[in-house]
Amino acid sequence: MAHERTLDFNGVDFNSDAFRSAAYRHYAALREVAPVFLSQPQGQLPIWYVTGAREVETVLLDNERFARDPARISPQFAAMIGGEQSIAFLNDHMLNRDGERHRRLRRLVNKAFTLKAVNAMRPRIEQIAETLLDQAGPRGHMDVVSQYAFPLSITVIAELLGVPARDRDDFRRWSHMIVQQVGHDLSELQRCYSEFASYMLALIEQRRAQPTDDLVTALVQVEEEGNVLSCSELCSMIALLIIAGHETAASMIGNAVYLLVQHPQALVQLRDEPGLMPNAVEELLRYDSSVERAMVRFVTQDTELAGQRLQRGQLLMAVVGAANRDEALCAHPDTLDITRPACPHLSFGKGTHHCLGASLARQELEIALNTLLRRCPGLQLAVAPEAVHWRYVPNFRGPQALPVRWSVD
Repeated sequence: MAHERTLDFNGVDFNSDAFRSAAYRHYAALREVAPVFLSQPQGQLPIWYVTGAREVETVLLDNERFARDPARISPQFAAMIGGEQSIAFLNDHMLNRDGERHRRLRRLVNKAFTLKAVNAMRPRIEQIAETLLDQAGPRGHMDVVSQYAFPLSITVIAELLGVPARDRDDFRRWSHMIVQQVGHDLSELQRCYSEFASYMLALIEQRRAQPTDDLVTALVQVEEEGNVLSCSELCSMIALLIIAGHETAASMIGNAVYLLVQHPQALVQLRDEPGLMPNAVEELLRYDSSVERAMVRFVTQDTELAGQRLQRGQLLMAVVGAANRDEALCAHPDTLDITRPACPHLSFGKGTHHCLGASLARQELEIALNTLLRRCPGLQLAVAPEAVHWRYVPNFRGPQALPVRWSVD
C-alpha cells in the first residue's frame, strides 16, 4: 500500500485567475504525480482532490463510500456543514441526498422536468438568441458573457420556471452571491439566502393558489403514491434549477466561444458545416467544462483510492475538468477536435447524480453557437487572450468577460 502523499498545493488558491489561466497544465502535473492528493490549507479542513479520469468516475459512481449527504457521517457533522437555517432551507435538494432519499426526489422532479418540456423550449431559445444579437449585431462588438450568455441562460430558465421578467435581476444577484460565497461576509450571505428563500416561498404559495403552465406549478403539483415535495424541498429544488440552470449554462457558452475564437479553423469549419454541431458541443463540453469540480463528497468509511488511505469524515473533491483531459478518457485530450467522435466526458457528472438539465444545456449551447456563428461573420476576440480573466467562483469555470468583435456590412 502506498504511503499518503501530500503535494505542495496547500497555499494555492484553486479559484484564482492565476491558477485557472493555467489550470489544465497544473492538473496534468497533479495527475502524473498523484491522481488523488491531499490538500491541507492552514486553518481549513483537509480535502482530497481527485484528478484522474478513472478515479473521478469511481467517486461519482460510488455513493456508498463517497456520499453527498453529510448526515451519512453524523447529525453533528451535517449541522456543521449545513450552516445557518435559511442556508439549509435552500440545500434540501436531491444533489445533497443519497440512496432512497435521493431516488425519491429524483423521481418526483423527473415527473415535472420532462424532456418534452425541455424540447418545447427550442423555438423560444432560438428567439431569445436572435433578439440578443439583434441588439448587439449592428455595433459589431459585445461582451459575450454579460450581453449574450447570461441574458440567454437566465431568460430560458426563468421562463421555464415561470419567474416574472421583473424579478430576474434579483435572481441573478442572489445566484451570483450564492455560487461565489467568497468575498462576502456572513451577514451578507445570510441576508441573500433569506431573501431568496422568502421569494421562493411566496412564489410557491402563489402557484398553489393560481396554477399556471410552468415548472414551478408542475413541481408544486407533482405526486407519486401520495408522496409530494415538502416546502423546503420545493424551495431547494427551484433554487438549484435557477442557479445550475443559468450559472453553469452561461459559463458553458462563454467557454465554448472563447475556445472557438482561439481555434479559428475550428470556428470556420463549424460555421460552414453546421452538421458538425452535435459532435462539437460534446467536444467543447469535454475540453473546458463549466463545472470544473463536482460538489464536495464526504468519505463515509476508511478506504483506499489510487493507493491513498482516506479516512471517514474527510472531504473529497472530484475535479471533472482534470478528468476530461486525462488520456485514460480519450486520445490526445489536449487537442480540441470538433470532429472527434463523442467520448464519455464527465461534464454532466455520472451515475445517480448525473445532471438533470443536461439535455437543456446541450440545446442552449447548440442554439447559442449556431446563432452566433451565423449572425457574426469574422468573429474574433476584441482583446489579447491573456486579457481574458476567469470568474472567482468555487467549482465553476468561466470567463469574467469575453469581448468579441465581428464584421459589419
